[in-house]
Amino acid sequence: MGKCGGGMCREAGGKVQLDGAWSFKAQLNALGSVNQEEDFSFRQNSVKEVTDRGRAEGISRLEKILQESAGALPTTSKKRKALPAGNEDDQKIAKAMHAAEAELRKNVLALLTPLRDLEQVAGQPESDTAVLAIFRQLRRLNITTDCLKATRVALELNKPCWRGSKAAAPVRDAATSLIKSWRSMYRAEHGQSSESEEATRARQLRLLAVDLEDQVFNQCHKMDHYCRAIESLSQDLGSQDICQSLVQGRTSGQDLVSKTMGLPLRSEGNSQVHVLD
Repeated sequence: MGKCGGGMCREAGGKVQLDGAWSFKAQLNALGSVNQEEDFSFRQNSVKEVTDRGRAEGISRLEKILQESAGALPTTSKKRKALPAGNEDDQKIAKAMHAAEAELRKNVLALLTPLRDLEQVAGQPESDTAVLAIFRQLRRLNITTDCLKATRVALELNKPCWRGSKAAAPVRDAATSLIKSWRSMYRAEHGQSSESEEATRARQLRLLAVDLEDQVFNQCHKMDHYCRAIESLSQDLGSQDICQSLVQGRTSGQDLVSKTMGLPLRSEGNSQVHVLD
């Protein structure tokens, strides 16, 4: 038993109680100040489950970091290598090829001249017959990608009078077939366009972000832990070396997340695979 601010008090069961000498209000205030229960509750985020919206934000965060890091990576462009001068026979072959290319362009331009004249009477049976004859001659020519760029023949065939809704079906089909064959040839020789490469890279980074987030979520179902893991992973992805290793497939998403979170890496046999060391 002891004194508590002028009144008598005693401890019972580890809690302070008053002897009744104080007023009710004074006793209530005193008991409230000394008999507070210890707060063992966690912060809200530490017990809150990760929501679908939270996961979507996590994916967006990782995708943005990947785009920023991957955008700074060196790119390898496909460029044609100049052929060596070679011996006299090689020079003769190169000269003959150059002459053949010049003759090819001349023949294509010769066919485009009457084709442009036929635009004025497009849609008439007689003109359609002449147009189809020109298209057949173009198909017989071994047109090259250099010839396509020099003569712009594909643009001529792509005009509405030959490929539009008002064009006769045989003319439209023939023009479409030629353009598709030239486009396939061009892509096979020059590879994908820059737009296609960018779209492919964007899809790859999106899939990587989804995979990384899924690996994090498998380890962290509580919001607080999840957010800290996403932030740590984002910082690691800011490294161009780590990002490049991930994009090129030298590092798996599972191993990167495990290393970031301090988890054991995948093992092969009896040895661990430390791909980022």
